[in-house]
Amino acid sequence: MAFEAGEVVQLKSGGPAMTVAAVDSAGVHCVWYGESDDQIHAAVIAAVALDEVHLANEDEDEDDEDEHEAHK
Repeated sequence: MAFEAGEVVQLKSGGPAMTVAAVDSAGVHCVWYGESDDQIHAAVIAAVALDEVHLANEDEDEDDEDEHEAHK
C-alpha cells in the first residue's frame, strides 16, 4: 500500500496512531505523540508493517450525538 504525507497510520500489530511525515526509499517516516512520556517520537517504518487508520470526523461525531438526542 502506498502512503502519503498527512495520512494517519498504525502498526498492524497495534500501538499509537501515527502521522506520515514523508515516504521515501528508506520507508514511511512516521511521527506520533507519546502520552506516557509527553514526547514527540519519530521512526522510519516499512510500509508492509502499517495500516491506514480511519479517524471519525468531528462533524460526524456531532451528527451522531444529535441523532442520539433525537431518539430520546
